[in-house]
Amino acid sequence: MECSPGNQAIRRFKFRCYASAALVVLTVFVATASFRLLHLHGVVAYFMAVLPALPILWALVAVGQYLAEEKDEFQRALHVQYLLWGIGGTLAVTTTWGYLEDFVQVPRLDLIYVYPIFWLFVAIAMPVVRRRYK
Repeated sequence: MECSPGNQAIRRFKFRCYASAALVVLTVFVATASFRLLHLHGVVAYFMAVLPALPILWALVAVGQYLAEEKDEFQRALHVQYLLWGIGGTLAVTTTWGYLEDFVQVPRLDLIYVYPIFWLFVAIAMPVVRRRYK
């Protein structure tokens, strides 16, 4: 990703991801405070519960925008590989954990952790995939 620091597509992608991450943190605080202080219910409660997911959707759109804007086919292919490893790792962990929940009653995995697990696997995949091309 840092191969061409002047790359405008990467700069826009980073800005979008950092902005969406900041908005996730902000909306989680707003939603948490709203539920604790205002004891929300009805349609407003549903809206506030979904609010922190909206910046996450924006981050996923940002990935698609980056792939569309990136002119370097090799860089685009590298990012697709990172994403595929992230998806594969997430599927492996969540499926394995699901069987553990069913058969040996380990604690339930909250679905809220699936998105961070995905990005953790993407981050792990980045140096591994890059090393293959050095």
